Amino acid sequence: MELENCIRCMGYSEMYSSSAIVHTSLKPNLEYKADLWKPYEIKVLFLAESPPFHSTKSNAVNDSYFYNYNESQRFFGAPSPLLGTLSWNLFCLLGISNKLSKKEKLEEFRDKSCYYINVVKCRTERYDKKNLINRTVKNCAVFLEREIKDLNPKSIVVLGERALYGLKCCELFKSSIPTNSINSLLEETKKQPLRISDYKLFFLPLPIWRNRQYLESILSLFKLVKKEVQ
Repeated sequence: MELENCIRCMGYSEMYSSSAIVHTSLKPNLEYKADLWKPYEIKVLFLAESPPFHSTKSNAVNDSYFYNYNESQRFFGAPSPLLGTLSWNLFCLLGISNKLSKKEKLEEFRDKSCYYINVVKCRTERYDKKNLINRTVKNCAVFLEREIKDLNPKSIVVLGERALYGLKCCELFKSSIPTNSINSLLEETKKQPLRISDYKLFFLPLPIWRNRQYLESILSLFKLVKKEVQ
């Protein structure tokens, strides 16, 4: 099944009372044509969990999907690599100037041979702290594994435990990653990346404000990541 026609997760939110709603009709990587931002050679692939939920009735400036270059890049408080949306934080950690528009930031991100994808391709709506269930992540693994093979990155930066779980649902990685703990893997890859097949893997908590206690470790790991794009 092709991604645009995939409805594997339809109805799961009704079966499990604690699960987030998966909107199978909302696939922002197709809507925003993420492929247009793909570098010729990908040195670093950033892998996160799922795109943010964004109502089709909302204004595009409020949609924080990574490849939406109309997103507002406002942030509050002092400049910090963890104060903004995920895209703002990644750009900041990579040393991309905040004075640029988001479109210009995406161009520089591409020029650095970086690319970003989600483990789960559809938007997920999480009210009342509902969770993304394992079944949803597993359903997307077939697309994720194919995508990684096609993109053929030199390095993969895994952002958060759900992205780690998604990677471990892929045949190539499931028995090669030694633990499910993103923090343990972070400490290991701060010294050197984990090597699996032709890939170098780095692991860190999702670089957003709620994980600010890991800022020092995130900054330390990004020193290694930035060397990959030089």
